Amino acid sequence: MRNTDTNLVDKMPRGRSVYDSFTVGSALEYRGGSFTINGRSFRIMSGALHYFRVHPDQWADRLAKLRAAGLNCVETYVPWNLHEPRQGHFDFGDAKDPMSPFLDLPAFLEKAKEQDLLAIVRPGPYICAEWDFGGLPSWLLRTPHLQVRTSQPDFLAAAVRFLKETLGRIQHMTLTRGGPVIALQVENEYGAFGYSDLPRDSKYLNSIYQAMTSVIPPNRVMYFTSDTPSYKGDLGAIKGVLQTANAQTSVLQEFKELKRLQPNRPLMVTEFWSGWFDHWMEPHRNRWPEKDFSRALEEILKSGASFNLYMFCGGTNFGFLAGANVQEEWPFYAPDVTSYDYDCLLTENGDYTPKYMITKQLISQYQIHEDVYTPSPPENTPTVAYDDIVLDKILNLNELIGQLPHVKSPHVMAMEDLPINEGNGQAYGYTLYRTRITVPKGGATLTIRGHVRDLALLLVDLKLVTPCINEPRDLDAFGTWVKRNSTFELSSEYSGIHTLDILVENMGRVNYGKPHDFTMKKGLSEGPVLLGSEELKDWLIYPLEFKSGEIDRLLGWRSYAGEEVVGPALLQGDFEIQDEPEDTFLDACGWGKGVVFVNDFNLGRFWSAGPQRTLYVPRPLLVKGLNKVTVWSQYGGQGGVKSTDSHDLGAENPTGVTPGSGGPLINICKT
Repeated sequence: MRNTDTNLVDKMPRGRSVYDSFTVGSALEYRGGSFTINGRSFRIMSGALHYFRVHPDQWADRLAKLRAAGLNCVETYVPWNLHEPRQGHFDFGDAKDPMSPFLDLPAFLEKAKEQDLLAIVRPGPYICAEWDFGGLPSWLLRTPHLQVRTSQPDFLAAAVRFLKETLGRIQHMTLTRGGPVIALQVENEYGAFGYSDLPRDSKYLNSIYQAMTSVIPPNRVMYFTSDTPSYKGDLGAIKGVLQTANAQTSVLQEFKELKRLQPNRPLMVTEFWSGWFDHWMEPHRNRWPEKDFSRALEEILKSGASFNLYMFCGGTNFGFLAGANVQEEWPFYAPDVTSYDYDCLLTENGDYTPKYMITKQLISQYQIHEDVYTPSPPENTPTVAYDDIVLDKILNLNELIGQLPHVKSPHVMAMEDLPINEGNGQAYGYTLYRTRITVPKGGATLTIRGHVRDLALLLVDLKLVTPCINEPRDLDAFGTWVKRNSTFELSSEYSGIHTLDILVENMGRVNYGKPHDFTMKKGLSEGPVLLGSEELKDWLIYPLEFKSGEIDRLLGWRSYAGEEVVGPALLQGDFEIQDEPEDTFLDACGWGKGVVFVNDFNLGRFWSAGPQRTLYVPRPLLVKGLNKVTVWSQYGGQGGVKSTDSHDLGAENPTGVTPGSGGPLINICKT
């Protein structure tokens, strides 16, 4: 158990609560250059905390720490893809999926009020957030020629339905009705998005605004947009709606541009980026130095502006929900790691960082809302290293898919287009494409036309024949997103009839970029698979979704004695907790690449390529007594899973190589 001494600034003298100044019917407004509530000047001092990235049993702890920093407001996005996983079927905490308890938005807002916090809600429908597809549901991609974030009827109708459903559930929670919600954002960074022939779809923005105000009128909450005005001016703005800025080091420049675009209105930075995030197979981000963070925050405080710290506590991209970026340079696509630690005020597991102390001190120093008390900070949550987990049961790939449903198709298709899940397709995970091939005596060339989305393993008669991808230069090999028309030589030793498997991993849909970046489907979505010049047909397609309860329903587990495993497999083991559980971290990197489940909950992806090495396990996921750990390994490996009491988010350069630079080849799997 770690030392929890945080050396925090002493609490300020007790005064009123944040809510003491408000009368029934109060609303956030702006007059001239100031925000007001109940006729009194008010400065928003907010921190971002995404309820869907933090276990609900830990919401109160994170919110209490936010309030104890001297902040008076919490901000959150709303992920459409989690709340409407199937078209027309909504989940706000009332479904049976393990993620469902994370989705009770009204309960989160009620917790915020209990902690004496106001709330800003950003419902999208697009949220970016380094979240899969920017929060958009994957079933949208089933509509041919869909143009997301536009007034195209199919998209707009779906977006409006979601917004009305969401706001309908919180309309009673505005400050005017005694709740915490003071502001709603319309869309998100729309100025950075546009089609070549339609830089800004004003009809779309206005339609979204009208849909939102039809549920919660603008006299009950303040509506606003956010962009980087020095970069895109007012391209994401709506007439009559407050513009705000997103920035890190250029806050004063953005404020100057805001003053030019909308004179005599209050200044606010909706995303003051307190850190940044990581991509797989890149060096761990250099941390934003505390002195630079302190300088930028003090500039905001001196300017009299309002702010929202993005992030206050980043939390975790549980399951398959991390997003990705596209890049102009090689390797062109950059998937995000599981951790959303973000180098912000609290760590992923809720510990205080130096930026927390800096923020608390500066707010105290500038005596903002000095008549409002600041509570004492809660103690850090302990972390524990449990016994290492021995994986003693196994299912190989064939034993696994033999228990899963499949689709028969003459051609390969995108995972989103599979006729499953009541016509909603496959959203996340892996897709296995299987067929029979006849290789001539002299061998043949196997070709996947177009791009793989995103990583493919090739197996012949269940034997893995392609190398693992564990280092940047490996990305030029067969079966990666980098290669177009990827080829693999099946030599003469493969002559004859064989079972061919192509296992494709969806590593996360793009969450920020140009319009065409949002239309990329996953799996083998761009073309046929050829043997020589002939298209391979008659496929059996298995969606490996790893849904709730799926692992618990699997049968036929065999004893595993610790020998080396080559190729895809599920492995399982138990460990016992004698006392009440505490937070811990798991290191499964001896298994190369895959996913870890604890008591059937998907913690997220791991990859020995780094930078992240450990996965955070919140204590509410554990039980006193026996706990089950399941590892899905793509390449295979050997050993168990290590439990540790500290997080390893990676060295500044885990492989000694930056993408495209070459360098030593380090493989963790054998073929």
